[in-house]
Amino acid sequence: MTAPRTISPETLLWTEFLVLWAISSYGIASDPLQEEGQRFPWRSWTGLLILRTVLTAVLSYALGASLLLSVIFTLVVLLQPLVRSRLPMRWVAETECLWVLAFLVFSAAYIRYAHLVSRWRPTSLPDAQASAVCIAVAILIFIIRGGTYIVRGILRKAGTLPSQRERFIADVASIDLAATAAQDPAFISAVEAADQEQVAAADIEIRVDVEELNRGRLIGNLERVVLTIVVAAGSYSALGFLVAAKGLVRFEEFEKSREFTEYFLVGSLSSVLVALCAGLILRHALLAFWPELLAFQMQS
Repeated sequence: MTAPRTISPETLLWTEFLVLWAISSYGIASDPLQEEGQRFPWRSWTGLLILRTVLTAVLSYALGASLLLSVIFTLVVLLQPLVRSRLPMRWVAETECLWVLAFLVFSAAYIRYAHLVSRWRPTSLPDAQASAVCIAVAILIFIIRGGTYIVRGILRKAGTLPSQRERFIADVASIDLAATAAQDPAFISAVEAADQEQVAAADIEIRVDVEELNRGRLIGNLERVVLTIVVAAGSYSALGFLVAAKGLVRFEEFEKSREFTEYFLVGSLSSVLVALCAGLILRHALLAFWPELLAFQMQS
């Protein structure tokens, strides 16, 4: 039996902050995006934002006993959803990645520079294994909701979010036919007055198909969790099988709409990329902090 790995107290504190950040930023509530402003429950979300900000301030100070780090950490948790809700959708993916990277680098550098030590050290696990668990929990929480923000941003930038354009055009056509059949002057004049610009403007307002978007979000969350675990375990050959199985289930919809095909491909590739990066980070973290876990998995 090999001796457990040893890590610095600063590293343990940093990984504990990762879990607290993941829970505070992604685990408590879904934050609004710019295009969800009209239908988002702002009142309940505001209460949850205040609650998680207060809890973050208390818990972060209890972990590190550093007032400055606690203030900065609390500001990060407070400002991130506020910035995201006002950011144009085409910049959400890049901003989310840069925000996460900046937080990881700054928190690690400050904790090491200030020589901060965790005030909570688990007794059931060695420090290295506890850090591995913290990293795994933080990654799995992030890929569910944080991965959704990144994929949504990529879909908006590519212009492939599922739309209801065909449904809208069909509704306009049915109104036109009904008005003509009934010889209703009011309906006829209304339909004739709607030029292409007005139709396009109305189409933009309802272009996002919320039902399909929610369905894809649930499938994407499950997909990223499974793929992250698969990559962390080193079973790279299963990646192609899982992606192919997902495409096979929705194959009939590819023939009906080119728009859906583009949405599916861009969304799936973006989701796989997020899961692949998260899985590789998790695998290297386990190899560094808890290699016996992966060795046990390979033997079994």
